[in-house]
Amino acid sequence: MLLPLTFHAYASIQDAIGPPINVMESDFNSEQTTSFVSWRTENGLHYTAVGSSRGSINIFNFHPTNTSNLDFRARPTTCITPPFEYNPPSAPSSSPSHSRRHSRSLQSPSSLSFNQALINVSARARVVSGVSREQVEAPKNYVDFEDEPGRLKDILMGNSKPKRALADSILTSFDRGVVIEQSPASAPPTLQPTLPNSPSSASSTSKNKDDPRSLLSAINSPTFPPGSPSVSPSPRQLSPFDGAPSRGTIKAGIILDPGGHGHAVSAMRYIETADLLVVLQESGNLSALDMRDSTCVATCERMTTRSYQDLFWKWETVRMVPTGDQTYLILACASPSPPPFSEMFGLADEPRDSRARLNMFELSVGDPHGVHPTRFETLASDVWQVDGPAVGVELLMNDTDGSLQLVYVNSANYLVTQCLTIIPGYEIRARGQSFTSSSAHSQEENRPLVIPNPFKVFGSKSVESIALLGQNQNSGTEQESISPTITTRDLGRVRLEEEESHGIVISSPEFLLEGITARYTGLNEIIGLVWSNTDIMGFTTGEQERPVTTFAVPFRSRGKVQGVHFMDDDTFVVLSDIISHYCLRRVDADNNTATISGTSTIIQAIQTMTNSGGPSLMLSWSRSSPHDILALRQLRSGQKEILVHTINPRQDMTTKQQRRSLWRAQSPSGGTIPGSATLMSVLPVELNFILLGYSDGHIRQTSLPCLLQRRCHAQSVPLSAFSPISAGDVLFDKVSDMSSHSSILNMHLIRNDRTGERYILGGTDDGGIAIWALESLKLQAQFTPFIVPLTRIAQVLQSNENAGPLRGTLLCVSGDGTIAVVSIEGFEMLYLIPGASSPIACIYAGGDDSNRVVLIYADGSARVWDIESGEFLRATTEEKTTELFNAGGWINISLDKSELTSISISMLSGSAGPVSLSTLLLSLDRFLKYTSVNVKSSGLALSSLPAPSNATLSQLRAVLSVLLTPGLSPDIDEICESRLGTNPSLSTVGFASALATTIYHHDHPIHVWSMSAKVSADRVLAIVSVLKTLSLSEELSHDCQTVITFYCTSLAHVVGASYQAPDVAYLATQWFDSSNDVRQAAKTLFDAGIIRLSDEESIALVDAWQHHLPCLQPSIEKESARSSLALFICGYMAAEKYSLLSTSSLVDISKSIALYLHDESSAYRGLAIDLCARGFQIWQHYIDAMAMLRALYTLATNTRKETTPARNIGPQARSAVLQIASSSTPLFMTTLTLDILNPKTLDQRKSVMQLVAFMIRKRPLILYPNLPRLMEAVVKSLDPNSTASRDAVLDSATEIIGHVVKTFPTVDFHMATQRLAVGTSEGAFIMYDLKTATQLYVLEGHKRRPAACTFSPDGRRLVTMSLEEGVVLVWKVGSSFTSFFNPGAPPRQGHGGSLPFKTLNFNVGDEANMTIASTLEWVKFEWPAERTVRLYIRESVLTFST
Repeated sequence: MLLPLTFHAYASIQDAIGPPINVMESDFNSEQTTSFVSWRTENGLHYTAVGSSRGSINIFNFHPTNTSNLDFRARPTTCITPPFEYNPPSAPSSSPSHSRRHSRSLQSPSSLSFNQALINVSARARVVSGVSREQVEAPKNYVDFEDEPGRLKDILMGNSKPKRALADSILTSFDRGVVIEQSPASAPPTLQPTLPNSPSSASSTSKNKDDPRSLLSAINSPTFPPGSPSVSPSPRQLSPFDGAPSRGTIKAGIILDPGGHGHAVSAMRYIETADLLVVLQESGNLSALDMRDSTCVATCERMTTRSYQDLFWKWETVRMVPTGDQTYLILACASPSPPPFSEMFGLADEPRDSRARLNMFELSVGDPHGVHPTRFETLASDVWQVDGPAVGVELLMNDTDGSLQLVYVNSANYLVTQCLTIIPGYEIRARGQSFTSSSAHSQEENRPLVIPNPFKVFGSKSVESIALLGQNQNSGTEQESISPTITTRDLGRVRLEEEESHGIVISSPEFLLEGITARYTGLNEIIGLVWSNTDIMGFTTGEQERPVTTFAVPFRSRGKVQGVHFMDDDTFVVLSDIISHYCLRRVDADNNTATISGTSTIIQAIQTMTNSGGPSLMLSWSRSSPHDILALRQLRSGQKEILVHTINPRQDMTTKQQRRSLWRAQSPSGGTIPGSATLMSVLPVELNFILLGYSDGHIRQTSLPCLLQRRCHAQSVPLSAFSPISAGDVLFDKVSDMSSHSSILNMHLIRNDRTGERYILGGTDDGGIAIWALESLKLQAQFTPFIVPLTRIAQVLQSNENAGPLRGTLLCVSGDGTIAVVSIEGFEMLYLIPGASSPIACIYAGGDDSNRVVLIYADGSARVWDIESGEFLRATTEEKTTELFNAGGWINISLDKSELTSISISMLSGSAGPVSLSTLLLSLDRFLKYTSVNVKSSGLALSSLPAPSNATLSQLRAVLSVLLTPGLSPDIDEICESRLGTNPSLSTVGFASALATTIYHHDHPIHVWSMSAKVSADRVLAIVSVLKTLSLSEELSHDCQTVITFYCTSLAHVVGASYQAPDVAYLATQWFDSSNDVRQAAKTLFDAGIIRLSDEESIALVDAWQHHLPCLQPSIEKESARSSLALFICGYMAAEKYSLLSTSSLVDISKSIALYLHDESSAYRGLAIDLCARGFQIWQHYIDAMAMLRALYTLATNTRKETTPARNIGPQARSAVLQIASSSTPLFMTTLTLDILNPKTLDQRKSVMQLVAFMIRKRPLILYPNLPRLMEAVVKSLDPNSTASRDAVLDSATEIIGHVVKTFPTVDFHMATQRLAVGTSEGAFIMYDLKTATQLYVLEGHKRRPAACTFSPDGRRLVTMSLEEGVVLVWKVGSSFTSFFNPGAPPRQGHGGSLPFKTLNFNVGDEANMTIASTLEWVKFEWPAERTVRLYIRESVLTFST
């Protein structure tokens, strides 16, 4: 179990006191945005996801501030709109609907006083826009430069496209969306055009006034009277960004794995029905994120690569169609991309191929109970390619017949369609086909010796291809195939039909395709749009190779087109700096509106509405909020801002367009604060020894408690401070003595194997290398051998004799493959090996003279160097070097194999942003295993704990401080702070999986428990696990239990209706996957969780899981993780709420328990044992209960030690036997007795007798009522007629008798005579002879339960006593002459009848009133003489003569 712990306070340090820096905001400002998507939920909240070039995603949510814009379908109401007042978000406990406090007053579409305040429109503009329907061009209504009034005038008056001036080329910031912060001028009016040549255009102007039309459809909109009471007489003129302050927050930051360079987020698609975000990275990794809690629930790694050139593909687009209620087809498209080092070799501008690589996946959404998790399945193999750009590929589904169509524009600008069919999985398995196709370009075995050109994939077309392309373009109607797209029709589970060409869709050679969107409008009609940066073209086509029909889309904008989206069949929106809405009109040859599409109809795109968006980094439109356009822009200060442009056609013209700011970063970008140092690298050596590398070139040492518990300082702290700061807060333990004068991008721990000293090797951003001593942080050496930063290192030990000159050196590899060889003795740079155009894969050293080094690169090439002379000997291939290595004398130098660091904490991989750098992954299992041992070993009071234990408690307190959520209960907060020693922390805890890491931002502790059941379970499990470990300290035990009880039982009451109870399926999974410390906490929380569930929820949970019980699965699935998880959930639910379950469910659960219990090879026998102990009274009715008990007996006495500690289940089986013996005593004793008397094997009898001895030690009261039966079975097992049996159990029987005599006063044994006396609850004593293993006779003298008995030293007297009667009886039990004539009868007692030899009464008063358990402890006999016995009853001592 991994816990992401983020220490925000250390991400940036500064000399001067300034406002606190929000690390997530600073990281968001500095990273390059690559993808932007938005949506709106049913409760009216806007969400946006912003992907970055580092592979991270930031999730924002925005509370609605104007509810009238949230639902344009609401009926208009008339009300007086009060002046807007911003109320900051209050504590969630105040009102659950605080985000909708203005919903009633702002609901009316006629509320102009508020809506007009959000856009800067003059009074004249409002009048004109409300009455004019003359067709005009959408004006440019966003101006950023006050010194260009002439240009503005020309743009507004002229209808021609503005010419690109010098300023457009210089001011490239507009392409990047950077906004020059000046007071914006008043926006010109946005006019509503009429449809040309439409019937409405022939009407009079007065009719147009009385017949307003919706701008986005042909449906009449409701008419609102101009004299609405909500209209202010003279509305206040505001700038476009006045009004409500930001109400948005960064909900979470998601760091995908892998991340960093080459793993940018290239595309995202939101699935509204499943609340999932599908993310595609340019490396080809596909992920599904649950937007309820921003966690990664599924991932699919990129396709397999057959050659080095296959790495140079950039996956950039995602297409998605639903195929069922919970399944979606996802098409990922990639285009050729240059390698990262192409600019270095001057090949970045080389023409690329226009091919696109495709792959298809099926996304299956998981069920709410966790039975079937969300998952991706790869449907197509990775050889699927089409002749066209990736941005020109679209995937469509015909809703009428469910057919799939691949639509794309090829390299000759032809529109091509291809029908797809998804082959069922069972059909593939039946045919035995492989999902992976063989490489289309197989390599010959004896190929010539060449170094492959990694840029071959980007080569220009051949002369033949160019000629053929020209022929196709000249034909105009038919397209010849340039090259075969694929060599097979079946690609995995995707079956491809023949391609159909529909003609040229792009005729202009200057039209560079940037995107395509299409949809089905009829049974077989496809309508679509293609666009470049500046132009848009529409097309429509049908079946049977119908030629494509194109139509122009009038569009003018200063910025580039960022997206085009269909709102329905007849309307679409274009996203640019001018947001334009269009409607499609079908006309016939006479320019009249046509109702039926045909070959004679013409489609016209009419611009109906425009809105000034201004330059933006990215724009987003979503179908869930069709009238809201969200924009992301960056200010000149470096801060980013998210805005929403709302266009509501059902409102008055003056308020149709609104623009308001949803969120603006308050923190500056990282590295822009004067006098500050930014965290650049982290190296966790130990829990109390963590190194931080900063941008000022210094290394600083701190510890985990300091990182997690640092609070804001009251005074400024110098960057070089390393002494303890006042108020008990330590900033840094040490700081390096000298700076490297450059940012430290990475750090590696190295060790001199001769001296044992350890050092820190750091790589700087200027290509330098610096080495510090680990203990003192003194700079040892510094040099700059590279032009790009260091990336990897390898250490060659002195013991490697074949390494030659490389012995005792460090191999430092830069980003371009250059290797600097540094001696670890004296830190002198020895050699410098130049880099290559391909990354290094592995390094070999040795050879005949141990003076060679072979560098093998990722493209399959290899180079051989002479180390001492630095001479390049030859170039070869990886295959040829294999023969060389097989001859011997070579060693493989492993890259990135440095000195081991802490196993409890680690860094995030991939991304190198401030948030990921200031986040450490804590392995909770290893951390608790380490700390629990130290806490147990101390065993002292807090005040007298030695230093190591104090450090351990500090670590536990630090982690607990981050996990706890103070503010929920003052009493619990007081306990945590004053007694447990925790303090509120600025650090945060996120959620980690094997797929991604999520960092949360919470404004209130209630939000922690309101995200999802999975996140709640993860958080409370960590809290309870740490508290259980902390409770091992005796002084803290009681308070820890109090806090555990609160978090287990009281959160639902404290948090309220928004509380997300911990997911029991997630807790069950952690029980299987975690160590014992976390497992105990998971079991505690799981038990509390199933008790909390209602009857309906419990039944639904069992119904979902019971079909996966082991007894119902085939043999290969019985041991699967899902089957064992099903048994865990259903088994414990049945043990707790068996009355809710059906008989069939209980039978299946019982059979599954027995299945695991009897399977010696099962890894889940421990689960079966625990369930046996938990609900044996239930299972015994549906299976062979005695067989289950016998299996437990065998496991309880098994002395074999398994290699895996988790499978050493003997103690667990013994505990289960004790519980079953307590709850089902009759069945237990019957089975026990039968197994002693009639065992199947001698080993079984021996193991059962060992179990009896164990029971006597642990649960004597269970055996007490059945002692006579048990002792009879033990005596009969010593039958002398069965020598083998007697010898096998003699030791066990002797042990049992010894434990019984020692534990129970009513049983005594005389060694010399081998006589055994056993008292019964009826008052009789049975005498056994162990020599013959027979019963001699029964002494019946007591009328009530006896309390004790004892033999005299010579064995001729037996004294028995009953506390209830207050009498001591003396019996003669020695052998006599009369015994031979009357076998089975007791000896004569000196008088007639069966009366005892002596009867002695006594009275000890109330001391005689005691329980059976007390008699075992307080009653005993002692023989001071041959015929004198002394009886002890508590404090009373009685002496009798026998």
